[in-house]
Amino acid sequence: MTTRGTVPAGSARAADRRARRMSPQQRRDHLIATALQLYSRRHPEDVSIDDIVAAADVSRALFYRYFTNLREVHLAALGRVVDDLIAELALPAAGELRERLRTALSRFVAFAESYAGSYAALLRSGSTVADRNTDSLVERVRDHVVALFGGLLGAAPAPMLERTLRGWMSVVDTTLIGWLDERDLPREQLEAWLVDQLVGMLRTTAEHDPATAEQLALLGG
Repeated sequence: MTTRGTVPAGSARAADRRARRMSPQQRRDHLIATALQLYSRRHPEDVSIDDIVAAADVSRALFYRYFTNLREVHLAALGRVVDDLIAELALPAAGELRERLRTALSRFVAFAESYAGSYAALLRSGSTVADRNTDSLVERVRDHVVALFGGLLGAAPAPMLERTLRGWMSVVDTTLIGWLDERDLPREQLEAWLVDQLVGMLRTTAEHDPATAEQLALLGG
């Protein structure tokens, strides 16, 4: 008799034989991809090792060859989410600034939707998978947003402009956590509202900082 979420010994041996056909990197990637599939239906803190090995059709012994505990696979999976988000997120090089921002934010929101459970767990204070390592993953996304503006400017954003961008990203993160749970606004309205907030913040910063005003002029803002 087996308990819920466990893999029978015979099935585990067969699964491990199938897994041995993969390279070590492929096996690890398979476990991460399986965890992310589960996260698309449940919050990461609700996913156990037994859930992952059952869905991946491998044994617990094989799981422990690649990850020492549940937190380690959570961090690897969330790191994959951040890698994919950074690869996806870009500011169009041409066009009116507001429209370029809207295009980039729309990609961001679409990505957050597709990884709703993982994204919320990455950001939510007090989550059982949130720690100093996940905080560094969040900061990588914010660094990327600042770098995107730097790429358009051909130089690092002015200090006050950088602080404005990082502050706005905090607003986006907090807003998306609630929206992913409640869906209380149409997505188009959410995106327009967040872009308008950034435009307002940028204009306010430009009024107080000539360096920001000069850089925004280069962007057509």
